[in-house]
Amino acid sequence: MRKFFLAAVLVLMAGGAIDAANAATIPLGPFNFDSNLFGDVLVESDGGALSAGGWLNTTNVDPGNPGYLTGANFDTGLANINGQTYTIFYSNPIFNGIGSDFAIVDANFSMHTFEGYQISVSTDGVAFSPSQSILDSSGIATGVTRTYFHQNITWQTYLNVIPLDLDLFGIAAGDSITAVQITGAMEADLIRVAGFLAVPEPSTALLLALGLVGMAARRRPATAC
Repeated sequence: MRKFFLAAVLVLMAGGAIDAANAATIPLGPFNFDSNLFGDVLVESDGGALSAGGWLNTTNVDPGNPGYLTGANFDTGLANINGQTYTIFYSNPIFNGIGSDFAIVDANFSMHTFEGYQISVSTDGVAFSPSQSILDSSGIATGVTRTYFHQNITWQTYLNVIPLDLDLFGIAAGDSITAVQITGAMEADLIRVAGFLAVPEPSTALLLALGLVGMAARRRPATAC
């Protein structure tokens, strides 16, 4: 029985690895994002005045709203958002799980002094948490570079990821959010606010393993030992 229990745990772990491999993963350097957690609706505080001339895109075409900050890719964004607030809504909620749950992805142009963002979250898309100040010092360089068009000029930049835990915003473990509000300081170049691929809790894996053991025990002949 002990050998079978160990085997069941190993099978479960292997199954989890297979599920992770088959999941809709959007990689960015060492980070894995969930393609379902990139946002669907974008509300611009200035009605689109900045984005009309401040859009970033890997092709020289205005991606329009909501394409500036939504979609499961890092091909678009907004440059120098400087005090404007953008509200991003997610049809699939981002859950507070183990470790960091979502991240800010931004472009760091070499000539810019990046300052940071103010960010808040909402569980219902209406009421938002108190905003938190997020500085560049908490970001991690991904080693990934992109070339964007900005005002008909191409700019090469590297992408930076700032991981965030929903604990920071007072969201209880297991609860979720459906919207994010983000305001940028001068020269902040925002690409995405997206959710990470979820990591299964160890307790869940253990319960599934125990279930496998129970099923196998019921199937074993009564004379077996």
